[in-house]
Amino acid sequence: MIPPALHGLLDRALAARDVVVKSGIVRTLNVKGAVTLARRVATRTLPKGPTAILSVHAAHRPNDEALVEGPVRLRYAELDERIDRLARAFLALGVRRGDKIAVMMRNGHRYLLTQWAALRVGAAVVQIGYRLKSHEIAHILSNAEPALVVHDDDLATALDDAYAEAKYRPRAGAIASPKRFDDLVAHPPTTHLRPEGDGASAGVMVYTSGTTGRPKGAARSLEKSLHDSVLDFIRKVGIRADERHLVVCPLYHSAAPAFVALVYAMGGTIVMQDHEPGSRSHGFDAEEVLRTIQRERITSTLMVPTMLTRLAALPEEVRRKYDTSSLRWVMSGAAPLPTETARRIENWLGPVLYNFYGSTETGLVTLALPGEHTAHPGTIGRALLGNEIRLYDDDGREVRTGQVGELFVRSTMLVHGYHRDREATSKAMRDGFFSVGDLGRVDAAGYYYLADRKHDMVISGGVNIYPWEIEQHLHTHPEILEAAVIGVPDPDWGESLRAFVVLRQGSQLTAGDVQQYCKHALADYKMPRSVMFLDHLPRLPTGKVLKRELRQL
Repeated sequence: MIPPALHGLLDRALAARDVVVKSGIVRTLNVKGAVTLARRVATRTLPKGPTAILSVHAAHRPNDEALVEGPVRLRYAELDERIDRLARAFLALGVRRGDKIAVMMRNGHRYLLTQWAALRVGAAVVQIGYRLKSHEIAHILSNAEPALVVHDDDLATALDDAYAEAKYRPRAGAIASPKRFDDLVAHPPTTHLRPEGDGASAGVMVYTSGTTGRPKGAARSLEKSLHDSVLDFIRKVGIRADERHLVVCPLYHSAAPAFVALVYAMGGTIVMQDHEPGSRSHGFDAEEVLRTIQRERITSTLMVPTMLTRLAALPEEVRRKYDTSSLRWVMSGAAPLPTETARRIENWLGPVLYNFYGSTETGLVTLALPGEHTAHPGTIGRALLGNEIRLYDDDGREVRTGQVGELFVRSTMLVHGYHRDREATSKAMRDGFFSVGDLGRVDAAGYYYLADRKHDMVISGGVNIYPWEIEQHLHTHPEILEAAVIGVPDPDWGESLRAFVVLRQGSQLTAGDVQQYCKHALADYKMPRSVMFLDHLPRLPTGKVLKRELRQL
């Protein structure tokens, strides 16, 4: 009998071996690069912490493409140097190790440069969504107290209003992009930056989506970034050194920067969609994504289910116009993936669709491989290496296989807690396990399934109803593009179900048709008592439906 600790070490060693052998990263190493790195170690100019990997790639493969955004094409040597320049600028402005740097920008190469330069000086990155209003920004500023803010120029007014409301000004000031930003990285230094400290203070602070209340700051240290679950994830997905990864999800969320880091760890290329105001692809343009996949020979991308649904909804003649054969993996995450969407994507693109479960607070938890989501409808896959998962009922007892319980996770990837919010941290923790309020179940084969968010569960006539089950069924209707279900007050039942439906173009579906479609496949008590048709569902950029806005309707 192998002791659990030794068994864990063996699993980790095997995962690391598979990643090194199969990724092709060893083939990128050479003597010249090793000599360059040795010199930087001797002169104490090699970065410490997570950005060191960029310097490693810059030494071994300086001319390989690292970052692409429209006409901007940076090689690894150029990317590493520009990060150095920006890090120097941060230090000159008074930023120090352990400080926080807030970033409020649209997707682009400047965003990535800012994130990695902040990590290089040992600062924590506070990510602020550019769609937030001044009072929402004020809450984050008051809670995080960043030393410096880097922002897009047209967001200055919202920030000024937020400063006034929060009664807070960043100590080191603010950098507006693009003009001042570009000036700071225009002139190369004569020597490499000498890193401060040991890189342990570098980190990120992501504010939770706030679908039910005020966002909470989830702080994560990057001192130890190569966790068991990360190794297992890279191994199972097959992330390689020749990756060309398309970024379409917002960088101010936790998932997109995490995938950028995974690709950079292997030495791949990041390709960014143009998200500047007024550009043709501002927001998500499904056909433009296909055009980019063909032009840049994209091998991988992360998308939220809404994006995948819109891709699958493109007319067949449009989808046939573009060559997508370069794709090796397409990752779905951040919100539940409808099985019907998964089926359409797989029928079109082949066995490339993966689906993961995780959160800002827990990191990577489960992974469903190609075909598993449709073979086990609704699954989020099986637990990744290093994760312990428990499902508890309301009394804190573990539920049996097949029963629904609140999903708690324990791993080395857990955040330290919510910044300056002990009460919220305490409510989320149980015996060292962390919950973000998701309900789920596990089958005998170890596949996990999400039932719903705990606060979205509906109790009608004393019966627990999980809206996600009804939503999954509605998504199978050929004339329904999107659907969301909530509970509304009912004088007889306490709560009853209301469906919000977005129809495909040209559909004449009625509320009665929607109800009948549910009645034929679901128990009577799961049939929506009322149906509202909308042009679109209110969503966060991460794809999560804002059900609080539906309740206000």
